[in-house]
Amino acid sequence: MNLYYMILAGGIGSRMKSPELPKQFLKIGDTPILVRTVRNFEDFGLFRAGVICCPVDWVEYTKATLLEYGISTNNIFIIPGGTNRNNSVKNGCKFLTERFNICDDDVILTHDAVRPFIDSRIIKDNIEAVKEYGACNTVMPVYDSVIRSSTGQFFTEHLHRAELYRVQTPQSFKLFELNNLINSLSESELGEYTDVASIFADRGYRVKLVEGSDVNIKLTTPFDMAVAETVVMNMA
Repeated sequence: MNLYYMILAGGIGSRMKSPELPKQFLKIGDTPILVRTVRNFEDFGLFRAGVICCPVDWVEYTKATLLEYGISTNNIFIIPGGTNRNNSVKNGCKFLTERFNICDDDVILTHDAVRPFIDSRIIKDNIEAVKEYGACNTVMPVYDSVIRSSTGQFFTEHLHRAELYRVQTPQSFKLFELNNLINSLSESELGEYTDVASIFADRGYRVKLVEGSDVNIKLTTPFDMAVAETVVMNMA
């Protein structure tokens, strides 16, 4: 079994209101978000290779940024992402399966570039879950009461929070299965799904749930950045 990771860094982060840099290159403290994310995977130490899917115009910038912060790119490959998340996953799978001799039991962890506080426990739990079940999704319980509104204006239905979870990443799979499944989808299906674990579930796969972390947050807005600064200060 070989381990791979895929960092999805294809977005531009319009909600972050950063017109000059995609959000994955913004800094928390003195370190870019993407660098913090990649370091957590590299420090785990067991991955054969990693692939980063980023906007096509930022490929060289990504390479330069990693090198600037002391991350060797010998086994990290930076490639253009796709028009949406699932197209980026498809591009990453295509690259890895063409570059390496993929075996049936090889495992890949797919992770948001802007979740820089993933830890080794979550990575390890993902690997173990995929080895046993073939696919897994990192989640956290929902603590607030949750409702559904069909109009966006009025209450439609109360949902039972005991059955609800917030989706995080990594989402992890057997690489061979992921490559086959993502290539079986039409372009409209690739755009319809918001995450790969949902595709696996809809195709009849059992997707094991792995507990995430309260600090494994996705940095989407300026408020999230302020929270991230606080997390970094508390980790120091």
